[in-house]
Amino acid sequence: MNIIDKLLETPCYIMDFLPKQVPMNCGGQFFEVETYLLNHYDYCGLRDRFVGVILKAMCYYPVSVHWGKWIEQPTPEQVTKIIDTILESHSGDVNILFTSKDVLLQFGWDCLNISIYNPDEEMCMLFEKIAASEGLFWRKSA
Repeated sequence: MNIIDKLLETPCYIMDFLPKQVPMNCGGQFFEVETYLLNHYDYCGLRDRFVGVILKAMCYYPVSVHWGKWIEQPTPEQVTKIIDTILESHSGDVNILFTSKDVLLQFGWDCLNISIYNPDEEMCMLFEKIAASEGLFWRKSA
């Protein structure tokens, strides 16, 4: 089992544009809004928020990015280009490993959040602050 598969089985937290998970059958228009935002990722600044989260986290911990192959300590330009490629092609995902902590950040085109697997208490506190600084919400995944 590789490190990504191993970490995907650990506790997960998310940074989301919504403050809580939308309940089933609530009568809202979640799927219409989600589809709209997935196809207009620059609306509401979601692209900039997601890039901001990743770049801010890179300031605190060394990372390796899995994007077809492993990229050790990528530049901010490389990370931004990967996110832009995912959003512009409407497909794909990227795995970012915080190597000193065995923590995985996963970003994919098909959802409007960032998933973070296996964060310890220190990282949870930091990610909560980073999320707030980008206008996102931090919570344990349901």
